[in-house]
Amino acid sequence: MKKIIRISLIVIIVLIGVIVAIPFVFKDKILSAVKDEINNNIRASVDFNDFDITIFSSFPDLTIKLGNLSVVNQAPFEGDTLAAMDLASVTLDIMSVINGETIRIKGVELKRPRIRLLVLENGQANWDITKPSTDSTSTDGKPSKFKAGLDRYGITDGYVYYNDRSLGFSTELIDLNHSGKGDFTSDLFTLSTHTTVGATNLTYGGIPYIYKAHTAIEADLSMDMAHSKYTFKKNSIKLNELQFGVDGFVEMPSDDITMDLKWNVQVNDFKNFMSMIPGVYRDGFNNVKSKGRLAMDGTIKGIYNEHSMPGFTLNLLIADGMFQYPDLPTALNNVQVSLNVSNPDGVPDHTIIDLSRMHVEMAGDPFDARLVVKTPVSDADIDARLEGKIDLSSISHFVPLEQGTVLKGLLQADVTAKGRMSAIESKKYEQFNAAGTLTLKDIEYSGTDFPDGIKVGACELIFNPKNVTLNSFDMQYGKTDIRATGWVDNLIAYTFKENQLLSGTLDIKSNVIDINQLSGNSTDSASADTAAMSVVEVPGNIDFTTTISAGKVYYDNMVLENLKGNISVRDRSLGINGLSFGMLEGTISMNGLYDTRNLNSPGFFFDLGLKQLDIRKTYDTFVAVQKMAPVAQRCNGKFSSDLKVRGTLDKNMNANLQSLTGGGKLTTSNVYLENFPPLLKVADALKMDQFKKMDVSNLNLSYTFENGRVSVAPFDMNIAGIKTTTQGSSGFDQTIDYTMDLKIPTAMMGGAATGVMNNLLAQANKAGANLSVGKEVPVAVKIGGTVNQPTVGTNLSSTAASVTDDLKQQAIKEFEQKKKELEDQARAEAERLKKEAEDKAKAEADRLKKEAEEKAKQEVEKQKKELEEKIKKEAEDKLKNLFGKPK
Repeated sequence: MKKIIRISLIVIIVLIGVIVAIPFVFKDKILSAVKDEINNNIRASVDFNDFDITIFSSFPDLTIKLGNLSVVNQAPFEGDTLAAMDLASVTLDIMSVINGETIRIKGVELKRPRIRLLVLENGQANWDITKPSTDSTSTDGKPSKFKAGLDRYGITDGYVYYNDRSLGFSTELIDLNHSGKGDFTSDLFTLSTHTTVGATNLTYGGIPYIYKAHTAIEADLSMDMAHSKYTFKKNSIKLNELQFGVDGFVEMPSDDITMDLKWNVQVNDFKNFMSMIPGVYRDGFNNVKSKGRLAMDGTIKGIYNEHSMPGFTLNLLIADGMFQYPDLPTALNNVQVSLNVSNPDGVPDHTIIDLSRMHVEMAGDPFDARLVVKTPVSDADIDARLEGKIDLSSISHFVPLEQGTVLKGLLQADVTAKGRMSAIESKKYEQFNAAGTLTLKDIEYSGTDFPDGIKVGACELIFNPKNVTLNSFDMQYGKTDIRATGWVDNLIAYTFKENQLLSGTLDIKSNVIDINQLSGNSTDSASADTAAMSVVEVPGNIDFTTTISAGKVYYDNMVLENLKGNISVRDRSLGINGLSFGMLEGTISMNGLYDTRNLNSPGFFFDLGLKQLDIRKTYDTFVAVQKMAPVAQRCNGKFSSDLKVRGTLDKNMNANLQSLTGGGKLTTSNVYLENFPPLLKVADALKMDQFKKMDVSNLNLSYTFENGRVSVAPFDMNIAGIKTTTQGSSGFDQTIDYTMDLKIPTAMMGGAATGVMNNLLAQANKAGANLSVGKEVPVAVKIGGTVNQPTVGTNLSSTAASVTDDLKQQAIKEFEQKKKELEDQARAEAERLKKEAEDKAKAEADRLKKEAEEKAKQEVEKQKKELEEKIKKEAEDKLKNLFGKPK
């Protein structure tokens, strides 16, 4: 017997040892296997940096812990974090795990969960992440044998955000603590829950109905698991000091959800209603003097599914309300409210809103409102009236404002609207009575939420059936000042009916617009908001054209000067037309489009003209330039460019670099490039310091970019007398791939290359040759690697062979030239001798001919003379014979 006990103890100890050892021995494998299994079965990325199975903290139970758990969505919510938490733990009854029939979960704990739930306009939800099962055995109709029971669960320091864009509804729970316990293994049991929320916000249709309300809920639910019916038992819901009770049930045996709920205010004190007004509920609220009767209740009854919604009612009655803080001089008096909202069957068009009376007196000034709306969907029938005056400075007389808060100014309203929407839609404005004015004057407010203060010097709105005219608007907030005029069409239809278009024009003038301050993103290093920007959504159903003129605009880390142009808002897109401004010591002109129809990936297209921008400042300002043109970091000077760019933005309004496509032309002036790592490598390879610092002015190049790379077409430049042709590409990942074809003057060739050429020339000219290297030596340079770790290759190793071939060709050419010169000399000498002989023979012949001609001439002269003498003598003889000898 002792032996059996001993063996049993050993077995138990071994089993415990194995259980303790498994998390340590197989931790990495288990971690990887769990992640893979989860990610293979959902359309999201699940990650956690710690996985632990232990019995130490919950002995004898088994606890599974996941540390820093995150669930990140895929398309169409790509990049959004669905859930993240510091710790998720599950405690199991170890014996139920071993038995395997019904696993008993003793507890589930979530610490610091951050949950973000989204529903798109088309109804698609970001929590619908499970993949359809491909296991045929799961659809055979047989019930699963797996069973599990849960004793308790809890959430500590949680945050939940829910936004249903299809309904225009959102709610936010901050500092959520929730716990529940019950026997989930039973078909019928009571679930006891306890919930506190530090701040609850609820917005519907853009109107905040609940703002920063402290919430406490104690609720016991009767859980009929067999019929999926959940009935409210003892419960209390408290928002600030307004306390509700709920009776009824919610049943969901199928896709339909059947509801029959009634709720009502449990304490009928007007004071508790006032606690829901932001700014009123604060320290000292318990000492407030109050009187008046409050009645508030409602119902929700019917079926909710894709095609129907339950009917509902809301009743609010305040009679003879008075409210005053004991330390303040003035009371809020004569508060009268009668509101009834009813919908008998869940059909939206059957809703009737009847605010038959709302009256309040503040510092003796009465303010009244009335609103009745029937058939709001098909053809809204409206009867509304707003009349009265509110001196904002009097608010501090009956509500304690935070220290340092300034509130003053005057609001006056006298507006009437009565008629059917069909009259406006058919432009029968005479059948719809809308008239009146709403004015704000000398409004001033500053406080913790607006520390820089907001001032509205004047604002006047004039109402008529067709439109609302903004006669004047003069506002200043911090550095920003805005003056505006314009008009808005279809405001009433846009307010009371879905899918109505709001159109208008606005003319804005300003000396300074500080977008950082307006959006809450200060550029002051002392107060900078480190939270990332979120997508700026352009509203739908709006057709607005704005003409803007501003002296300076501050946006992020940029300053835009003398901004002018037109901005249009239409179909969730923002168009930019003829916009121009000064920036980075130059000017920018642009046309383009910012498109938010896909909020997960907003698109943009811009046609930009950049003139004489400072290169270094441009690099420091734009991340895209740092990725696309890292060489700009080493440049000083100005550049100009005409480019077109198209792409998308991420959820933080940063450009998705891989999506960028476009191109353009770039020119430079007075630009110097110094200490650019790739060119430093080139300088070392060529032994030429010209490449360490160079003048790259007067560049004129074309470029394109897509798929994360910038491609540069071949372009020419002169680097300190070196003719260079460059082309190639660089990646947004800083990889580079360029070629440089250089024509280096021989006199500039340095180092080994010059020595090689001089030796070759000396050897070639020993034999009496007169050879020389050309004026320019072609060198090819290949640049690769990355910007900071470049690789450089040249063809200098083949330069000697190239020069040898050149000298050989020069020698052959010189020999042929010499040969030709000798042949030409011999030919010329022979011609000379021949010509000399011919000239000598000709000269002798000419001499002889001349001598012969001279002798002939003398002979002729002689014979002529002799003949003349003879003739003369014969004549004389005849005369003598005739006349005799003269006397």
